[in-house]
Amino acid sequence: MIGWLILGLILLFLFLYSVMPNLMTRVWKIGCIYRGFAEPVVYLTFDDGPHPEYTPQLLDILREKHVRATFFVIAEAADRYPDIIRRMVSEGHDVEVHGDRHWFVPLLPPSLANRQWRGASQKLQRKFSLQTSFYRPTWGLCNLASFVSIRKSHHKLVTWSIMVGDWRKTPAQTLVERVVSRLHKGAIIVLHDNDITFGAELGAPVSVLEAIPKIIEQTEDKGYQFRPMRSLLKEEGKPLSLL
Repeated sequence: MIGWLILGLILLFLFLYSVMPNLMTRVWKIGCIYRGFAEPVVYLTFDDGPHPEYTPQLLDILREKHVRATFFVIAEAADRYPDIIRRMVSEGHDVEVHGDRHWFVPLLPPSLANRQWRGASQKLQRKFSLQTSFYRPTWGLCNLASFVSIRKSHHKLVTWSIMVGDWRKTPAQTLVERVVSRLHKGAIIVLHDNDITFGAELGAPVSVLEAIPKIIEQTEDKGYQFRPMRSLLKEEGKPLSLL
């Protein structure tokens, strides 16, 4: 009997610590930003970089198309490829926090869960003088410790409203169709510019690079503008859902 009670308490703790915060953010959309304002603006975001091959090519495309995006970067990779981060900043893109490393946050103890976002933010500030404002956890998953600490900070937890499975090898045209068919006012689009994280298929970003010009063109043809995430913070007086 005592054994079942202990097991029940352990399962309850795991549910409250590792599962409940993600039900709140991913299912019920509580405590996170998953879309912008109801206006013809979309937010193009990229996770997991920088990558020494894919990210510079992506930046070339964005510069050619005059589009500013938001990069949720891994601090460890940013430290390894500082020139790419400096280029992002110099070309007007937002650089925000994806994590210190690409860890699975729900199972991290509080110290590591907080290091995952706070430590990454501090590293970006020290090395690049960046004042970050947003945190998108790796795999979009947090735990109770990181959820609470984010809520107490000036950072905002970000998820997305459009995800198209681009971490798997997918034909570029399929990615274009998936994004464009789901466009809506205030959409936050998440794509990936790295293929060396767990679960990603090697070479998958090749299709992303091929798809991006068409995604941009077809999105603009529908009357949408692209803006970086930081522009949300400048729209004072407007109620942004789920801050």
